[in-house]
Amino acid sequence: MIDDPADRMRANPAYGDGYFVRSTVFRRLAPDRIEAVMEDPFHALALVMRHDETSLRAVEARWERHPLTSCAGAGTALQGLAGLPLIDDLRIRWPLVDAGLQCTHMFDTLRLAAVHAARRRPDRRYEVVIPDTLEAAQPIRLIADGATIAEIAVDADFQILSPSHYAGAPLLAGFARWAGERLAAEDYERMFLIQRAAFVGRGQKLDIARYYGAAGALSGPPPATCFGSQPERYAGSLRLANARPGLRREDAARFPFA
Repeated sequence: MIDDPADRMRANPAYGDGYFVRSTVFRRLAPDRIEAVMEDPFHALALVMRHDETSLRAVEARWERHPLTSCAGAGTALQGLAGLPLIDDLRIRWPLVDAGLQCTHMFDTLRLAAVHAARRRPDRRYEVVIPDTLEAAQPIRLIADGATIAEIAVDADFQILSPSHYAGAPLLAGFARWAGERLAAEDYERMFLIQRAAFVGRGQKLDIARYYGAAGALSGPPPATCFGSQPERYAGSLRLANARPGLRREDAARFPFA
């Protein structure tokens, strides 16, 4: 993720004919176990959550690809969340959990898996698709098992342009408060999936390869905002050469991990 406004990073010269795609797959391994796999051009992770229908009994998570060396070990940190209550509404926040000490992407995937389990949903695959565009309006689609279930457009500042009942709402800064106050549980979950993908998808426009091997803080999140940017590991962090930018929409089905 690129999130340092002080560093005006070089634009991706290939931007304009590709897509950012984030795939998230939920699969029921057993009545008490859910597998969740998430992949996008910058991340690939998997977790297995065991539950007893009221609480999380165990969490195992691992990386297939992560952007910074300091991201390694985030799965171990996630194991400490065993014992939390199972939630059936993504608007519910787990008490006494500091999300800033977790990998944002693993933590979000775990919360989505908890809702999936609590609602006893069948296996499902989500894709958020963000095509490259040089136009004023940026289209974003959420697809579930091959069918589009939500579609929005945002401006250059990530303010929602359409649909009309969301017009003017923030998709990035201020999103959580706006969505939490106005959206029902299912709509909130759909917009959450879109928002998280859009947050990371900004990196599609940047020449990330320029930072391979360089200090993670030059191209990563602000200090102390996630597992990988905590002070004890961020100082020695490096950007890894494993991003897959410039994907086409159909590449989502060929992600080697998801």
